[in-house]
Amino acid sequence: MRKTRTKHRKSALRILELAVHVLRLAPADLLSVYYFGSLPFILGLLYFWGNMSRNSEADAYTASASLGMAILFAWMKYCQALFAARVYTHLSHHRAPVAFAWKRSGRQFALQTLIHATGLFILPLALLLTLPFGWCFAFYQNVTVLSLNELFGVGPLYRKARQQARLWPSENHHLMAILFIFSVVVFVNLAIAVYLVPYMVKSFLGYESVFTLSGNKLLNTTFWMAVGCLTYLCVDPLIKTAYALRCFFGIAIASGDDILVELHEVIAQQDAMDLN
Repeated sequence: MRKTRTKHRKSALRILELAVHVLRLAPADLLSVYYFGSLPFILGLLYFWGNMSRNSEADAYTASASLGMAILFAWMKYCQALFAARVYTHLSHHRAPVAFAWKRSGRQFALQTLIHATGLFILPLALLLTLPFGWCFAFYQNVTVLSLNELFGVGPLYRKARQQARLWPSENHHLMAILFIFSVVVFVNLAIAVYLVPYMVKSFLGYESVFTLSGNKLLNTTFWMAVGCLTYLCVDPLIKTAYALRCFFGIAIASGDDILVELHEVIAQQDAMDLN
């Protein structure tokens, strides 16, 4: 079994190459599912961050605002799970697309909330300890990918996600390292762009805004939080797609789904040649 897993091993660069290819060729509505869930949370987070750090009366509604953020977080995780499941089924041509269904949405909503709520505490602790962070990060990404593909309960989903997190650990850490470097590059570029755009508008149009009047005071915690949120929105779909690919190839060791996909592509190419 170990030799089989080694034989089917996929490098981090190969996974990222395929992830970019999948996102580039995916249906137009695929990313809309992701941003339909993520944008409300990001906008709510920025409002919450700015209001709580500057409003002297914020203590009066901290509890209700925190509850609202928790609901938005749960909604974001559900939509991300729906996005990742659709990526997974896009890879498996023989699977039916995952659609929104009221009957199971409540269960999956609660499942995502229950498991990912623990990540808010476990991931920072794992990062502090350094060594287990790679497995923990992969585990929570796998939970997002796998939960809507089958009607898992908490126990089966935990075991399935853990099994995939333990698969190809070296490649997982290489993938995380590349994604981290890419995220830093995106963060720096966005920070420069967000800081310079108001000055470019002033130079070309002569429009003086609150951003140009603020000077270096613009570089406050809200600015860095906004840039971090923009970076998350740019990079996270790629991360979800990459781990959907890891799960797909990991499960395909036993199911043979990757062979079926290759056969499907060969048949499609042959049909195209016959038509020509």
